[in-house]
Amino acid sequence: MWNLIKRLSGRYRLFLTLTAILLSGFQYLICAVVSTVNITDAFSDLMSRIPEFMRTLVEQEFFGTLNPGGILAFGWNHPISQALGTATAIVLASRAVAGEIEGGHMEFILSHPISRGQYLAGQVLFALLILGILSIVGVGGTLLGQHLFDLELFGVVPLVKLALNYFLLQCAWYGITLLFSVFGREAGIVATIGFLLAVVSYIVQVIGHLWTRASFLLPYSLHTYYAPQTVLNENTMQGTSLLVLTVVCITTVAAAAGYFYRKDIQ
Repeated sequence: MWNLIKRLSGRYRLFLTLTAILLSGFQYLICAVVSTVNITDAFSDLMSRIPEFMRTLVEQEFFGTLNPGGILAFGWNHPISQALGTATAIVLASRAVAGEIEGGHMEFILSHPISRGQYLAGQVLFALLILGILSIVGVGGTLLGQHLFDLELFGVVPLVKLALNYFLLQCAWYGITLLFSVFGREAGIVATIGFLLAVVSYIVQVIGHLWTRASFLLPYSLHTYYAPQTVLNENTMQGTSLLVLTVVCITTVAAAAGYFYRKDIQ
């Protein structure tokens, strides 16, 4: 298993390094912008120009008022932050099984003294480690930016909660994509399915908050259980969010493992 993890580290080193730099750099850049812009005036001008139906979404995203804390929290719910984490989870999961079968490497790997259980456990362990590091590095960008630009700090506890919430969301997407990966034989198709599900989840969350008649859809969106504004500004993270994201990750990975043991890889 250790050799497998070393192999995965070499394969994804450049991709994961760039992803971590982009995520932490984006959070750092938001801190720089906040330190040089009059947030109150910008918010007042923005609200006077947008249509009324959009104000609900803007206020919800910025925690009701466009202050420095609201902007920094929004940076963690921005599509860029979401895309970087989700892309990492989807790439790792789609190539874990389907990608190896497509490349013709799976039979060669399993011809070595490693069981299917050890192989999949190594893939999952590597992915969890990488997603955890990505979450910590991203939060580090926020922390560094706040210190260098003399912004009001959120504190260690809210940032730890944010990293955990972000980590669990990406773990859930990893588990879902891994489940499709063990059923598939082409990484591209599996990654496309994972990406489309993530996009639909994000859109459902937005629609559910904008349109009250669609609010019943919110529990079915994974993004509903990821709330950086609440975590950072109220230092609160719902136990339901932790439970749902954890259960989704565990059940999908377990289901993937159950089918992988019986899968014909030829």
